[in-house]
Amino acid sequence: MTIKLITSHENLDFDGLSSMIASKILHPEGFLVYSGKLDKEIKSFINLYKYSLQIYSYSEINLEAVDSLIIVDTNSKNRVGPFKKLLNKDLDITIYDHHKPTQESIAASKMVIKYYGSCTTILLKKIIKQNIEITPFQATLFLLGIYADTNCLTFKNTTHHDAEVVAYLFRKQADLDIVNEYLYEFTNETQDKLLMTLLTNLERVEVKKYHVYFAFSEHDEYINGLSNIASKITHIKNTDALFIISKMEEKTYVIGRSLEDDINVAEILEAFDGGGHRRAGSASVKNMPAREIREKILKLLREKITPQVKAKDIMSYPVKTLLEDMTVEKANRIMLRYGHTGMPVVKNDRLIGIISRTDLDKAMIHDLSHAPIKGFMKQKVVTITPSTSINEINELLSKHNIGRLPVMEGEKIVGIVTRTNLLQQIHGDSIPRWYKSNYDQSYDFLDVREKIHHLPQDMVSLIEVVKKVAKEENTKVFIVGGFVRDLLLNRKNFDLDFVVEGDAIKLAEKVNKRLQGRLVTHKKFQTAVVKLPQQPHIDFVSARREYYEYPAALPKVEKSTIWNDLFRRDFTINCMAIELNGEKEYQLIDYFSGLDDLSDGLIRALYNLSFIEDPTRIFRAIRFASRLGFSIEEETKKFILQAVNDHMINKLSQDRIREEIHGIFKDENLINSLALMKELNIFKSLNQGQDISMKEIQKIENIPNTLEVFNTIKREDIRYADIIVQQLLSGIPMELIPKIINNYVSYRQSYHGIIEGLRKKNRVYSILWSENVDLYEVYALLEFATDEMLIFYYNDCENNDIRHYLLYYKLKLQSINTIITGQDLLTLGITPGPLFKRILKEVLKAKVQGYIYTKEDEMAYAKKLYKNYLEMS
Repeated sequence: MTIKLITSHENLDFDGLSSMIASKILHPEGFLVYSGKLDKEIKSFINLYKYSLQIYSYSEINLEAVDSLIIVDTNSKNRVGPFKKLLNKDLDITIYDHHKPTQESIAASKMVIKYYGSCTTILLKKIIKQNIEITPFQATLFLLGIYADTNCLTFKNTTHHDAEVVAYLFRKQADLDIVNEYLYEFTNETQDKLLMTLLTNLERVEVKKYHVYFAFSEHDEYINGLSNIASKITHIKNTDALFIISKMEEKTYVIGRSLEDDINVAEILEAFDGGGHRRAGSASVKNMPAREIREKILKLLREKITPQVKAKDIMSYPVKTLLEDMTVEKANRIMLRYGHTGMPVVKNDRLIGIISRTDLDKAMIHDLSHAPIKGFMKQKVVTITPSTSINEINELLSKHNIGRLPVMEGEKIVGIVTRTNLLQQIHGDSIPRWYKSNYDQSYDFLDVREKIHHLPQDMVSLIEVVKKVAKEENTKVFIVGGFVRDLLLNRKNFDLDFVVEGDAIKLAEKVNKRLQGRLVTHKKFQTAVVKLPQQPHIDFVSARREYYEYPAALPKVEKSTIWNDLFRRDFTINCMAIELNGEKEYQLIDYFSGLDDLSDGLIRALYNLSFIEDPTRIFRAIRFASRLGFSIEEETKKFILQAVNDHMINKLSQDRIREEIHGIFKDENLINSLALMKELNIFKSLNQGQDISMKEIQKIENIPNTLEVFNTIKREDIRYADIIVQQLLSGIPMELIPKIINNYVSYRQSYHGIIEGLRKKNRVYSILWSENVDLYEVYALLEFATDEMLIFYYNDCENNDIRHYLLYYKLKLQSINTIITGQDLLTLGITPGPLFKRILKEVLKAKVQGYIYTKEDEMAYAKKLYKNYLEMS
């Protein structure tokens, strides 16, 4: 496998990072790799948002596999760290940069140099020109990159291009709160001296677990920019709060900064007749020594700061654990069941390690499912206590690049804090949308009442009955699935599926009593169907969670909530619901940003093991993409390729494979589906490594035109799937066909017919292409062929002479049979025996060749043949 690598300079900054992400959008096949150690600020950002960035360290990449290189925000060979050794190889190198080339510049195949304030701007202009959509998270990172390199558009090298791109990013919902958390402002030379003075006169004080710094200086003249310097020190020291106390001329200036909502700077500085807002403020004081100001601020802080949130306030408990001797397979089943991405490992109730889903996946890929997990767990576990502050938790997660921290009281595990817990606490109600969709169970509301009421009246009436009964039973009920998706897309879909938070069967019984239908229940699966005459069936299911004990297994079911019920589904666009009763009547529930993916035209899986747990989702992704004209989201496509390459499809029964394939055969956009199957290596998986060529797929596109040529054949009289399968497999070696055919057809007649049609194909073409072919030869050659074979041969071959004979046989020859029988030959005095068969064959041959037509002609010709036989004998 070759790699297209996207990187930037050593000591990566935000402009370099955001340029890498922008380049990834333009080159989605590329791998993001940083070229050296990361500063604490960048490392913290990458660690906290790692699931949105997917960026690798150079040590994780096989440099020998790199065949092309994209470098952003530098053109100097001395700034690319370990990738310098690649520059002497014969690589395709592309550079995007806003620095002037020098003698140390890299010799690149393509170099795009624009003297903008930020390299990010160069790439964003390309993205905008190509009309590529970006997410709010990406917009936020790009804004951070541009602001960091232009000092919020104030540096002299800032151009109108930078400003125009910033405006575009605001339209794309860039989040300034996130930007402000990471952005620091720069200083001039005079301010640099003041900065150094303040940094050498810092005092750190701990107030209720928060780290507060005081910085002191004294000057004979006024120096501006103290506010900017305060912001910079706050970020350099990564402190919770900072108060600069600087005497200049006759006044003492107090500047306050806070990174925590619990430390209200404006409230503190009001005591000095100052002001500002919660995270920034200032005051000027006369006739008060610096130390007295410090003591007064410290006293106010101790009075007003709310105690910091601790681990015990945000941890999850009780903690599910694994035993050290559990096999990888069993541990994986447990993680799948509870939806965890990592779990602690214990021995005799004592914590001895921690293992992640990634660790288990790697072990299983290497056929080590039977091995005990103690061989794969991480034994050096970073732990915390219930009193560990949220800031310390954040630092530990960032420093160790981990996703979870067990909470210990002595040797006992009392809880666990995950990155999810931390993000929910940090962002609260203002959690960014891309986190809300992944971590928060709150959701945005869209009232779909009007769309519901525009449905056919009988549908509206059914929904109202269910809603009324649910209200009477004090039971929450939701419309879910494809109906919701298609309602938002303005597509017809009359399949009503209701999820009940409670007893679905009981609710269905009450609804059925009102509607006077026929009720079918399945207690094992907690489902019920109300069947109505002349109307669609109504399906009810209790809200449930599903877990898979092993890849491709049928799911196990437990009762649960609407959130878990939606999370068990396949794609985000199918994970929306409409609440029918309660406070949010007729409002859309969209935990997983399905509405955004509908708008963007994307098929997106909910999590990375989705296709390993249920490989049939691979086929459903293809069907939805083709049916709706959507694209499969890039990460989802990678998940599919991984599952296919790991032979997950082959774990399905052939019945399930055939069912999914025939579902694809029935789609309107069949060719798009088949092309996707080829792109995702599905045919290789089904055909024991043999792929299907695009030529065969393109020929399938022509089958409807071929059917028009054979206009005497009614569509309903043929097995259309048989034609598709023959065309698909026509390029596969014949000896392989019997081994793979069951993946495509099960009907016995189809099975043998397809094999025979493919086996005789070359002989049919050879004879029909020969010169002076006799009509009876055509008849005898094609007598075995079903209509499906004839249509396949005509569609497959590209020779007009062969096509002519195939069509002529269907229209003129196929229906020819002798009228006379053996009984007629007896009346001519012919004795039964081999002669019977010989005479009847000769009569048929003459009739096919157009020498005879009627029964009288046949009798006369048979009599003549018999007479000649007698004379010869």
